[in-house]
Amino acid sequence: MGKRRVKRASELRNVKRRKEEDSKLQSSVFSRVEDDISDIEVDDQNEEYMEVPEEIEDEEAEDYERIPRAFNDPDADGEEGLPIRRSDGTLQRRIIMKTSKPTNDEAANDEEDGVSGEEEAEDPETREEKQRPGAGEEFDEEADESYKGLTPEEKVIKTKEDIAEMAQNLIENPEENILQLSRLRRMSNSKNPLTAKLAILAMVPVFKSIAPSYHIRALSESEKKEKVSREVAKLRLFEQHLVLNYKHYVELLAEKAAKFSTQPKVTPLDAEMGIIASNAACELASALRYFNFRKEVLKIITRRVMKKPQNEHELKVFKKCVSTLEELLVEDSSNGDISLELVVLLSKSIRRRAFNVDESIINILLSLTVLNDYSPNSRENDDSPKLKKKDRIHLSKKERKQLKERKLIDKEMREAEQAVTAEQREKNQAQILKTLLLFYLEILKARPVKLMAAVLESLSRFGHMVNIDLMGDFLQVMREIAEEILINKDLNSNEVRQVLLCIITSFSLVANLPSRKVVVDLNKFVDYLYSLLPNLSLDTEIEFSHKTLRLMDPLSSELNIKPSVNVSTKAELLLRCLNAIFFNSKSGSSKRALAFTKRLYLAALHLPEKSSVASMKFIDKLIGRYDDIKTLYSTEDRVQNGIYNAEIDETERANTEVAVLWENVLLDKHYATNVAMGARHLFKNAK
Repeated sequence: MGKRRVKRASELRNVKRRKEEDSKLQSSVFSRVEDDISDIEVDDQNEEYMEVPEEIEDEEAEDYERIPRAFNDPDADGEEGLPIRRSDGTLQRRIIMKTSKPTNDEAANDEEDGVSGEEEAEDPETREEKQRPGAGEEFDEEADESYKGLTPEEKVIKTKEDIAEMAQNLIENPEENILQLSRLRRMSNSKNPLTAKLAILAMVPVFKSIAPSYHIRALSESEKKEKVSREVAKLRLFEQHLVLNYKHYVELLAEKAAKFSTQPKVTPLDAEMGIIASNAACELASALRYFNFRKEVLKIITRRVMKKPQNEHELKVFKKCVSTLEELLVEDSSNGDISLELVVLLSKSIRRRAFNVDESIINILLSLTVLNDYSPNSRENDDSPKLKKKDRIHLSKKERKQLKERKLIDKEMREAEQAVTAEQREKNQAQILKTLLLFYLEILKARPVKLMAAVLESLSRFGHMVNIDLMGDFLQVMREIAEEILINKDLNSNEVRQVLLCIITSFSLVANLPSRKVVVDLNKFVDYLYSLLPNLSLDTEIEFSHKTLRLMDPLSSELNIKPSVNVSTKAELLLRCLNAIFFNSKSGSSKRALAFTKRLYLAALHLPEKSSVASMKFIDKLIGRYDDIKTLYSTEDRVQNGIYNAEIDETERANTEVAVLWENVLLDKHYATNVAMGARHLFKNAK
């Protein structure tokens, strides 16, 4: 009942409120308000159409009213921030005031503490132009005020003094006098040839003295903007100036060294500057091999050795470039990155010239020492099982994260120290070997006459590293080369050398092959050597090498370029072939031993003293392995089948079993005592 009474009371109150609102509408309260609003609108319209005299307007408008109003906003220096809600629910506007500029004292303190990143990241060349007027212009003695009014002799003396003073200042204190390096570099590009020559020569010892033995990397954008101390900023400025000037200097050397005397429109002065630039590049490549722009310097030297020298001066710089490249290859045995760059550069340059280069360029690659301890088959034979999951050391998620961070730090440290890991060195070795062997195969297929002996000499050294995929191609090419040469019976010294190198290389290729998996027939190469022995016995230069002193041909106009590599003589190559057949492979047999012994005795009658003694020592060694050779020293009756065919160049058809070594009697009466004693010794051992 109580709830019904409350509901009824609320309904009565609502009815009473409605009646009061209806009574207000009937009393026309709102109608009176509407009449007042309409009267105000009519008055405003009448005022708009009223005419005001101009004099009254001028009198009423004061001077200060004609001045435009300036609104002084107290929040003009601030920025609108997010509003703040108070405890009562209202929102308060929030203005963030901008930071005021530092005072002079604060700025001075900041300069003492550090340097801003924008100032430090400024381009060194731009800053130098701001600090020294006229720095961006090329050096011109006539426009320089310090050279005006001087005689030519005085200008030369002053130029030498200025260059010497700048070079001395840079060597003594490079960081303080680094701006003088730009002036010295601009003098190397002077229009005066004497000034340019002196500046180019002076900058070589300067760079060798002040350049570090590591690679200077470029700063990142974040590093340029960060605030660093004054010492760090000074060091960065020095490094940036050094790299920038060294880059321009290398570009200048490349431009000067590209001019040869054989090119048209090249004056003798340009050719001389090219020789000077090439000498400077050799000095920089040898001393700054780990500094920036190493590849560009090596390109300068490589371009020079590709050209044939035309005079004594060019021959001298040619030999210096070759010796520099050989020195770099010899001393790069621990890393392999320089060797890889050089092998790629030389191979590309020689291909571009269609293999029309000197033999000594190919012999440069014989100086590769990084491949001495490389075994390409070691990784293939490495069958070490991987660790099973249960044998691995368990690491938590935190430990794995720490290990990953530690590896990243170690990698950055190695890059900073330019240290080459064992894996990276092995990759360099594999890439060098692959590039080298493919390059040699291309040369053998092209068959340039000048390069055949040099390539075969190199293959005889690196041939044992060839994989099975390339071995068939190499053997086929060398078999074709030997057959083409041996068709002609009258062979010259170079052709005999090529055949000997083909034989040595073929046996060195199969030396490290697993005999159970691969069997290669080299009987053809054995017959090639057997047929070559008569030509070797009549070769007057069998004991001569490139280091042998000889008189130059007075009728020859070509320069005698001797390879700097100690190439073996033909007598040494012959002994290496015989050892490869009978002692380092399975190609030797009793019948072949008899045939080669008979022909070696025939050749010893015509060979020089040293070669005859060497052949007898080999026969003595061969008798120790094949006892059937002793029967050739006996003249007693024995079962014979046919006659000895000395003219046949095949060991199987020569029928050497019925022969007799009557040459031993002649060698016993040889004019050389050592040869006679060797013949007697062999006869005693055969009994």
